[in-house]
This record gives sequence, structure tokens and C-alpha cells, in this order.
Amino acid sequence: MPYQFIDSQETGGVLVVTMDDPPTRNAIGDEMAGEINQELDRLEASPHLRALVLTGRDPSFCSGANVKRMDDANRDRAADSALPRDRSPWQMLDEAWAELGDADARAAEEIEGARFVPLRLHELQKPSIAAVNGYAMGLGMGIALSCDVRIASENARMSETFIRRGLIPADGSCWQLPRMIGLGGTMLLQYTGAVLDSGECLRLGIVNRVVEHGELMERTLDLARQMAEGPTYSMALIKKLVQRSLHVSFAESLRLAGPAQALARRTEDHKEGVRAFVEKRAPSYVGR
Repeated sequence: MPYQFIDSQETGGVLVVTMDDPPTRNAIGDEMAGEINQELDRLEASPHLRALVLTGRDPSFCSGANVKRMDDANRDRAADSALPRDRSPWQMLDEAWAELGDADARAAEEIEGARFVPLRLHELQKPSIAAVNGYAMGLGMGIALSCDVRIASENARMSETFIRRGLIPADGSCWQLPRMIGLGGTMLLQYTGAVLDSGECLRLGIVNRVVEHGELMERTLDLARQMAEGPTYSMALIKKLVQRSLHVSFAESLRLAGPAQALARRTEDHKEGVRAFVEKRAPSYVGR
């Protein structure tokens, strides 16, 4: 179906979604987020689409949230919304969190609009690759971090730019970055909003590979097709186990791997992989 803010194409079992709003350098708002979510729903439901590539229309991947809309929203807010001067930031935040409660099961229901896209990508049960072709700023960086793998053009630039607008990273990167680069590196990026070039992103481990700009989509699609042709049911199990293992002991991770392996053994792809090995031929996986 035609979209206003994204372009969607299919190739070799791969869904390629391009954020496409040149006047804003692909800034993401509720409308673009809604279109992306529609395509992710279609990807999950389709047995023929088995991997995702997410990119942006050159020269930007995603410039983040629409700052002009932020300014309009600020003008509309009541003047009495100023913060009290007799309470610390942590006191105010603790009170706000207390109002939320601890119902983790409701978390997804309370995340709206563009901020839902990182969660949707994080929970996607098919492999995802961000092809970072240019600037990935603020929420744009968070969207890239939420994909399973990041391939960056030499032109890529990434920044936790929220602090430059007096905001905090509310896009999931407070969860993602410490696990990728540690606490000190996270604080430095989020306190300064420094813009990282592709080489620094690679050195820190924020991206997996850096390639020449003209080769970005070809190299990314080669990898995406390789994933799409693989046993994607088992890849979904791997993703869930890795995410869960971040929060448990080594022994518990091994214990949790037992049921995951039992499910993998029941797949058609496991049986095909074994048969192909015995018969000395390339396997033909179906993703189930």
C-alpha cells in the first residue's frame, strides 16, 4: 500500500523500509511511526518475509523527533507548568515513578507514538538490520540501536542529541547503550550529545560494520538475505534468550536455554539442517 512518510519494498524474503520525509531529514513523528508499525505487523504476519532492513532516504537515516512540533507543543503548554524550586530532580522523578507503579506488564500500553518504534523493533521476532546511511540523531539513534544489527555507511553520524534540547533519552537508549558500551561511555554521550562519526561508532561497538556509502545497501541486503534464508524460528529463540540472559546468572541462562533448545529441535529447519549435513548439500530452510 502507498505510504506518505516511508517507502516499502520486498526483495528475496527481506522487507526494506525506508524512512522517507526529505524536508525534515526523515524526522519521525506519530504518522511515520504508525506507517512503520503497520509494515512491522505485516512482516511478522507474513511467512514469506523473514528479515527487515530499516534505512533512511539520503542524506539522513533519521534526524530524530520533529523539533518544530516540540516548539509548538511548548507554546501550547500552560504557564504554570514550571517546576518547583524546592525539590530536587530525583525527588520529582521518584514521585512521578511512584504514580506509574511497578506494573511492568502495562509498560507497552503506556508507550505511545514514535517512542513505540524502538520497543516494536526490540520485540520483533524476525532478524532486523539498520542500514545507517547518514545522520541518526536522538530518537533516530535509538531506532538504529533497537535493530539487531547495525551496518553503517562511512557517512553515518550518530548522537544522543536529547541533552542539546534540554531533554533525556526516552527512546530506550538508557537501556541499550550501557549494555553496549558501559556506564561511563553512556554517560559521556548522553551528557554531551557528542556527534560520533562512523569510525568512532565502530570502535565503541555501536555499529557492527562500516562500509563505503555506495555499497551500503548492497552489503546490507547481502547480509539480510543470508539471514532470511536461514532458520529464522531459531533466530527468534536466540534473540529472546539473549535478551533474558542480560538479567540472570550464567547458570540460569543455561537452564533457560534447555526449553529453547527443545523448541528448536522440533522445527522443520532443525530436521532439514541435519538432513542437509548428512546428504552433503546446502540446506533449504523455511523459517518454522
